[in-house]
Amino acid sequence: MKILDINEIEQFRSQGYLGPYSLCSVDEMNHTAEQIEQLLNTDPPDHKNRVHNRHLDHQLIHQLSTDPQIVNRMACLYGHDLLLWRTNFFVKESGAKEIPWHQDFNYWPLEPPIIVSAWIAIDPSTVENGCLQIIPGSHRRVIPHVESTPEVQFNRMGDPDYIDLGDIVTLEMEPGEFILFNERTLHQSDPNHSNTRRIGLAVRVIIPIVKVLDWDSPEHTLITISGKDRLGINN
Repeated sequence: MKILDINEIEQFRSQGYLGPYSLCSVDEMNHTAEQIEQLLNTDPPDHKNRVHNRHLDHQLIHQLSTDPQIVNRMACLYGHDLLLWRTNFFVKESGAKEIPWHQDFNYWPLEPPIIVSAWIAIDPSTVENGCLQIIPGSHRRVIPHVESTPEVQFNRMGDPDYIDLGDIVTLEMEPGEFILFNERTLHQSDPNHSNTRRIGLAVRVIIPIVKVLDWDSPEHTLITISGKDRLGINN
């Protein structure tokens, strides 16, 4: 089923992102958030990272990550054959540090690094609690990454000398909304200056030509979420 029109596809090509779109209502996501809170207090069966790849051991996260509202839009952009590689919860508690400007592919063991990400707002994502910010068109060139300064979360960040901050888009989202962006789109989030936490779920999807060079845990597998994996290079 085709969801994106030609203007949306062109926006993704030229700006590197799309959205926000609605995945579910605020009330539905608020109910889901209660279940996610319980999940994040448990360990997965094969490793101890509670925020990582929970789609592999919890049906609710699998359903969120593979919702047709997300998958069908990704298929319009990347073709029918799609593989779910990784999911991550980003839990930004009150007072949490800034996540610096960066391009995702710098951190990932993939070759070639072709990834489309969905970022789903579980809680309200606001300027005050450190919502996502994106620089449109930044995916059109590779930004050198350097060692980070102590006041941010990541060990490496985009080199500020190569980043133009004149065209930032601030993406406030209600619970149940999501955006799409690619592996080179520069994005960042400020510290959480509010008194409440902010949870987002990132869904990382690849195409069958991409080789995973390093797996996250003993039971980490790829899930075909659309079409077929005719190449099977990660089996």
